[in-house]
Amino acid sequence: MRSRRAEAVPEGFRAFVVRTFGDEGRGWLERLPAVLAELSERWQLELGPELPGGLLACVRAATMADGTSAVLKIARSPSTTDEIAGLRAWGGRGAPELYAADESLSALLLERIEPGTHPESASADAVAELLRTLRAVPPAGLPPLAENVRQRVEDAVRDGRASEQKGLWAIETISRLEEEAPTPALVHGDFDERNFLRCARRGLAAIDPIPCSGDPAYDAGTWVHGNRRPGRRARLDAIVAATGLPRERVRDWAAVVAVHG
Repeated sequence: MRSRRAEAVPEGFRAFVVRTFGDEGRGWLERLPAVLAELSERWQLELGPELPGGLLACVRAATMADGTSAVLKIARSPSTTDEIAGLRAWGGRGAPELYAADESLSALLLERIEPGTHPESASADAVAELLRTLRAVPPAGLPPLAENVRQRVEDAVRDGRASEQKGLWAIETISRLEEEAPTPALVHGDFDERNFLRCARRGLAAIDPIPCSGDPAYDAGTWVHGNRRPGRRARLDAIVAATGLPRERVRDWAAVVAVHG
């Protein structure tokens, strides 16, 4: 029987993966120690502890051969193509710098954001500045936002997290927003305060993107809804004032995010 010290991930993470993904999740967990060992040798990393946060990836603190602090992220998803493309496009502007990647292993070696704490509540002005930085980069080669969000809505209905009625409304709203869409920008895709870190260099940095090409009002709408605190109308008014984005589009995207969760 494998000892707890040999576990590549905490027990709670292991339980979530097995409960959610069944045999596929068990297989991924079984392969994980070998993947960590391979990448540690190839990229000359000294691995540190598991970092808190996500449930869909193994995230470990790491130190590179030159002493640079880094983060090794191994996603459970079979493909990290879009995340890698988005991070390379941003090049450390508004998001962690990507030091290395292995798409076949769904592995990313990332800059460690310092101090890396989550803001209790980011101001609309700080969020707007981060949005402007992220959307200033061309979204070449990334999938359309509307396609991504439709899939998330359909998944929410299938999983019972949203009713069919709400799902139909969200799909219709996405189609309407798509018809009237502005010039596409590089969208973070999961612009929630849980994915914001305080950064000594940037003020705020956004991690764990689901990059796509589309309407930046979606990211603003995600922030309005994202942390599920009361006072969303005030947050809507504040982010619209700080960004100049159309109020109706931010409001409608926030409502769609409320459906897919």
